[in-house]
This record gives sequence, C-alpha cells and structure tokens, in this order.
Amino acid sequence: MKTIKSFLGIFAFSALVASCLSNEESYQAGFVVAKPTSNGLNVYYANNTGDSLVFFGYGNWAIDNYQFDGADNSWIDVTTKKGKAAVLYSQELAFEQNTTGVARYGGIRIFDTDHSDAYAPIVFYQYATRGDGSLGSAADVREISGTDGSLVELAYDAQHRPLMVRITKNGTTLQDLTIRYSKLDSTMTVKDKASDFTAKLGRDYQPNLLTNATDTVTYSTYYRTVDGYSYPVYANYVFNYRHVTATKNVLITHDFGKEGVSLNSDSLRNIKQLFFFEGGQRVGNLELTYSANDNRCQSIDANQLVRGVEECDPYLLASLFRYTRSTSILKKAKGKQGEENVEYNVSTTLNNDKSIHTMTVSKGAESIIYTFNY
Repeated sequence: MKTIKSFLGIFAFSALVASCLSNEESYQAGFVVAKPTSNGLNVYYANNTGDSLVFFGYGNWAIDNYQFDGADNSWIDVTTKKGKAAVLYSQELAFEQNTTGVARYGGIRIFDTDHSDAYAPIVFYQYATRGDGSLGSAADVREISGTDGSLVELAYDAQHRPLMVRITKNGTTLQDLTIRYSKLDSTMTVKDKASDFTAKLGRDYQPNLLTNATDTVTYSTYYRTVDGYSYPVYANYVFNYRHVTATKNVLITHDFGKEGVSLNSDSLRNIKQLFFFEGGQRVGNLELTYSANDNRCQSIDANQLVRGVEECDPYLLASLFRYTRSTSILKKAKGKQGEENVEYNVSTTLNNDKSIHTMTVSKGAESIIYTFNY
C-alpha cells in the first residue's frame, strides 16, 4: 500500500490523494499549499495582477495548466514550473488584467513528476470589474472641465488605482487628495489637505475605513427603529456613508429599496434614494432615476457630479467606496435641498467605448456641461 501524507504541522491542508498502485513500493507524495488556498476558489478583481504561490512538495514536481470545463488559463503565468522534493518554494503568480467585460476562471496544477496521482489543483476566478466597481476595460478619466469654471484632475497607476484627485473652481481649490499604495504591507496612504490616513487593503484596494484624530471616512450600518427598538439593516438594502472632519459631519444614507440588491462585485445595482445629513440633521434627499447608460465604462463615478463640484466628495468621485456607486448613469434626481424643491436632469454623450464624453446637468434654467478627457 502506498500512502500520500499531508504536512499539517506547517501549513493549512492542501488537496492530496491516496494511491494503491502496488503493495511492493511505499512512498510519500503530495503538496501543502500555503498561498493561495487550494481547497477553495481564489477570487480576484479585474485589476489584480498577481498573487503569491507558496507550497511544499514531498516529491519532485512540475506545474501545468489545470484543465476543466470553462477554464481560460491564458491570463495566468507561472515563472518557475518545476522543482525538487522537500523544499519550500515561494514565487509570484502573474495575472493579466481582465479587460474582456466578463468574469473568467483559470487554474494551475502542481503535480508529482514521479507519481502522477499526487497533485494539487489551484483554481482562480477573476471578476469583470475592478475593485472600485468600474469594468476592467474602463477608460481612466484624466480631466473633467465644466462650463461653470470647475475642473477635476485625476491620475492613476498601472492598475488604474487613483493617485490624485483635485477639484477646483475658477482657480480655487475645493478638494485635493493624493494617494499612495504599498505592496510591502498592503496599505493605502491618503493625504487630504492637512490630514493623513493609512488603511489596510484587500484585493479590492478599497480602504473601507479611513480615520485619524479628527477625521473619519467610512461606511456605517443603518439602524431602523420599530416600536422603540433599533436594529441593524443589511447593507444590501440600505447603508450609510460617513465623512467627518474637524469642521463638518456629513452622513449620506444610500437606500437600494425594499427588495434589496446583490453586492457581488459584478452585479448590477442602482441606489434608489439618497438622504443627506449634516451635524445629525437631515438637510436633503434625492429620488434617483437612471438612464440605460453604464456607469462602469469610465474610472470615476460620474453620478457624483450631479449636485455640482461644491458638493462633490472626492472619495466617492474616485470610487474609493464602491458600494456608493450605482452601475447606471443618472437620468434624473429629484428631491429637497433644505426647504427648496430641487430637480436635476442629466443627459450624456458617449465615446465609442461607452465612456462618457459629455455630461449635461440641468437644474431649472441653469445647465452645466462637463467634458471628460482621458
């Protein structure tokens, strides 16, 4: 009887097999994979460009493509494809960014070159969308100029992550963010005027919580009160976004409606209502109607411009909190601002790749035309 044993004392379990090819020979074979997991699906975003591969093999080994129904292994590259027994190997897997517009599967197989019945399959899944909710093929917006004298300037790295967001109007700076990413410790550092934030990042490169001594930028749970009792509501129905500084305390409630939505990264979802609070007091609301145009075909959340650059939050414009981003472009936003009834009508012209060329926002007789440059 031949036995193939695991190495549980060092790493988590990796798929191993047992074999009875002959009663005359005994051997140890198999693999223990520390990164990524081999006993489940490894999920990545469209702009993820790699991961670590760390494993131990009992026998001499090689790596080839893992073939299964629906697999597309063309976007996965492994540099070192063979090695020796009883050595801990660590290397980088390289992924191509997903610009296909659809999610895709792929995989590799580490196998014992002397005993083919011992192998560890590793399966990868890559979303069609980046961590910020834009499609992997989305064009990077470099500049937005408005006929009201507004100017938005943006910069990105090779993974389409925002590095700078600057908003000015008639030469006056309203917002100015600079962002750095560290692969070494998986952190994001944001400089917002005089404030500095550092946040841990996952594969989506989203901060989720930015905080320091005076400022907080984050999601927060919405609580509903019934018969005097408050209880939390699942975020796929409604959630809050909080932006607190030394001089302001803004909370925006995002309501998906009573039927809720899927928060899967590739799912289509539109926010039905927004409620605005400042200093704990409600100061406005908007009911939202959408066009048929996709809001994921350019890097920024264009809907954030509807109330003008003075009210535009740079964190949301750059989609650093992706669940605030509806997947369709607005057609109309109607509600109240203080005691005033307001209605914004939105029309867009598109480029050939469906990214926005111009967005016209009309409020009564006033209109602002925003021109997008890439």
